[in-house]
Amino acid sequence: MNLLEHIISFPWLLESGYEIGLNWLGKFAMVIIEGVGIIGLGIIVFTLVLKAITLPFDIYQRVKMRKQTLIMRSMQDDLEKLQKQYANDKTMYNQKMMELYKKNGYSMLGACLPMILSLVILIVAFTGFRTYSQYANLSMYEKMSVQYNAAILEHSVDGVDYRLAQEGISPELIVEWEEGKTWENEGIVYKMYSPDSGNTKRLEVISTDETKYLFYSYSLDETLTYVNRQYNIDVERLQKTEGITEKLAEQRKIMVEKRVNELKETENAPEDENAVEQWEKDLAARAESEISEKDVYIGYVARIGALRVKDWYRDGNNASFLWVKNVWYADVSYYHPIQDYNKFKDQLNTTVITRNGDEKSLSNVLDKGRYDALTAELESEKEAPNGYFILIILSIGLMVLSQFISMRSQKESNKYQTVDGRGAMSQKVMLIVMPLIYAVFAFMYSAAFSIYMVMSSALSIIVTLLSNLIIGAIFKKKEEEMLKEKYSRRLPWQQNGKGNKSDKKKDRNKRK
Repeated sequence: MNLLEHIISFPWLLESGYEIGLNWLGKFAMVIIEGVGIIGLGIIVFTLVLKAITLPFDIYQRVKMRKQTLIMRSMQDDLEKLQKQYANDKTMYNQKMMELYKKNGYSMLGACLPMILSLVILIVAFTGFRTYSQYANLSMYEKMSVQYNAAILEHSVDGVDYRLAQEGISPELIVEWEEGKTWENEGIVYKMYSPDSGNTKRLEVISTDETKYLFYSYSLDETLTYVNRQYNIDVERLQKTEGITEKLAEQRKIMVEKRVNELKETENAPEDENAVEQWEKDLAARAESEISEKDVYIGYVARIGALRVKDWYRDGNNASFLWVKNVWYADVSYYHPIQDYNKFKDQLNTTVITRNGDEKSLSNVLDKGRYDALTAELESEKEAPNGYFILIILSIGLMVLSQFISMRSQKESNKYQTVDGRGAMSQKVMLIVMPLIYAVFAFMYSAAFSIYMVMSSALSIIVTLLSNLIIGAIFKKKEEEMLKEKYSRRLPWQQNGKGNKSDKKKDRNKRK
């Protein structure tokens, strides 16, 4: 038999050892989440760490706000007078109000701090999660590639990577070029050959074990730290595998059914119901003719890797948490745990870093053909809903509740900030705007970020209620003293029972 008739190039062994670069926020998230081990719990711990970092600032701000509220309360009578006096002159009211604030040591910045702090933390968390979620999602596919390759390479030879003499190569790995030179070492046959009359020097590596039906070759001229093996299928050896006839027949059937479904999507079925059956038979015959024996052999070997990937993925190595199948995608029904190639590529950075430090386009290391081969046995995951909007509803609901509680806590301090009540109005606007921002993030980005938002809002509610309780108890005595002083204050003519009617009259005229 001619060599070319029983040797088929196998094009779908996958590159591994690549990743997306992480900024410091992404690395911070990675250390915590991967340190915990369980993705969902890691995200919760990450949220707790962020809250722990910002808690002192939050408490300081709340104490400051409470002090500002006491100052605001002491200015209440004066502010009411200003509101009445300058009801039709907002500019003058704001000017007089600022003068009064300055005189009493009140700062409006304290009212803005909660919103500023919330936005800063949201941006920091969003940036960290965005970069890490892309890294983690691609990392899962890279690990799937390792499993895919490992399953296939169980049927392949694995020899020594000999090289021609060059700097940095160990002496025991160096060989001298000689066309057609063949030698055997530990059950592996090495053969030098030149496919283009001497311009390229290659080494072919074949096992003496007849059950190893995959072999490979590589260029001896390569200067990389690792060789680029090009694998091939020895059809004669494959055909000797036990039960291979039935397995190849099953593989052809699978490939024909897949091709028929593809044709049905691109071609319109006949309107006449009686003609549909014949149309489907024609499609099946067409699909059968389009799939060659070579395609079946390649598909059979590729399926070995795909089946290993399916077992690995469904054995708890996916990115699921609770009801969400893949936390690196949004908790929505129109996303799937395993996306089609175009969505997969669009949702990740297009540049990856390979194991030797080179930057490559994602499509160069995992193109559509290889991606489809990798995920071929995960068809149900490509159709299943990734989630059911639960995290999105929770994040919006808890954010509304958090904003409402915060607004109630700051109600008094906002009351007199503007002549027309815009201070209170701005809080009502934030009650709508912040949940909307959270909703956009929840729909557009990963469920991991939604978990963060849910936990962050829940913790904010707890911190607000506890701080109101504790700080309220601390300031209660001081507030009671201020109220007592306010309502027990006596005019000069009333003090110690002294004074006369003329003093009383003078005081009345003064107030007028």
